[in-house]
Amino acid sequence: MPFRGHEMRRRKSYEVASMVPGHIVLLLSGLPATGKSEFGRYLAREHGFAHYDLECYPRGWPHPELMGVWGSDRKAFVRQIRQNHDRVVLDWGFPVRCLSWVKQLQDQDVHLIWSNGDVNRAREKFVQRGGIEGSQFDKQIREIQQAGYPDSLKCLVVPALSASGEFMDWHQIERFVFL
Repeated sequence: MPFRGHEMRRRKSYEVASMVPGHIVLLLSGLPATGKSEFGRYLAREHGFAHYDLECYPRGWPHPELMGVWGSDRKAFVRQIRQNHDRVVLDWGFPVRCLSWVKQLQDQDVHLIWSNGDVNRAREKFVQRGGIEGSQFDKQIREIQQAGYPDSLKCLVVPALSASGEFMDWHQIERFVFL
C-alpha cells in the first residue's frame, strides 16, 4: 500500500503523456510574466519538446543556425523545425506589430496558446524578476489591450496567473491545452 500515491502519480503522468500529440508545434504567447517560458521548459523536460525561446538567441535555440530563416520566411522556418523535431514549443511574447508573423505561423498549423492572467499580479512578477523596467511592461500591456488581444486572436487562452498571484499547475495547463 505505501506505493499507492506513487502509482497514482505515474498513472496521471501516463494519461497526460498520452494526450500530447506525437507531432505538434505550439506557440506560447501572452501577457508578460505569466509563465510562458517556464511552461515551455516544462514541456521540453517532461514531454521531449524542442523549446525555442525566440527572445533568447542563440542560447534559447536548439538550432541557432535557423535564425536567418526565422527572420526571412516563417513557412520555411516551420518546415525546418519539423524536419528537426517531432514536438516543438516556440516561446515568444510577440510585439503587436508582429501579428502578421503569428498569422504566418498559424497558416502552417502552429497552435497559438495565449497565457493570460491578472495584469496587476503579472506586473508584480515582472518587476520581481528584474532586468527590464516596469514601464516596458506597462507599454506592452497597453499595446496588447489596444489590439484587443487575446479576443481578436484565433487561439486557446489559458488563465495561467490568478488574481491571488498563483500560477496554474503545469498538469492543469496540459489538460487545458491537450484535451
